Amino acid sequence: FVGFLNAGKSSLLAAMSRASPEIAPYPFTTLQPLVGCIEYRDGFRVLAADVPGLIEGASVGRGRGFDFLRHLERTKALLYMVDAAGTDGRCPVEDLKILFNEIAEFGDGDMFKRPSLVVANKLDLLREEERNDVLLEMGVALEEAESQCKDVIGISALSGHGLPHLSKEIRAVVEAGERMRIISE
Repeated sequence: FVGFLNAGKSSLLAAMSRASPEIAPYPFTTLQPLVGCIEYRDGFRVLAADVPGLIEGASVGRGRGFDFLRHLERTKALLYMVDAAGTDGRCPVEDLKILFNEIAEFGDGDMFKRPSLVVANKLDLLREEERNDVLLEMGVALEEAESQCKDVIGISALSGHGLPHLSKEIRAVVEAGERMRIISE
């Protein structure tokens, strides 16, 4: 999972796996990548990594950006997570654009071409009209970025809203990433 500080990456990892990351409402709770296993009824498993929050400029080495982005190089797929409610005064659409740019600018830009999902978290903190607006605006940002993502998945990691659908989508995107790796080898 890749996103800014306090986007809810650790909360999502805890909600979808047996991992028990530290979860707190302050920046830099996650200092090292954390791994959890999402298990499916048929035995299929997805190892999900919660990478510490990125900051703008990570792709050029700002902060510990290189360290965190290098962990993502080993992934089959990416899950971009954005705080849709903007609880830290951030704009979710701008955050998504910055995340796309950081991934595209890192290394040879190959990571941006991987199968991926975009998740709008903390929808439980928004009124229905606000939810619809932010999801629509994030969808426009997807199209403008020519991302591998086709849709924004709205969830609340805290309440569990949207997690069954997200689980199916995670499996599909990881399977697509496995097929891409086999073809490229």
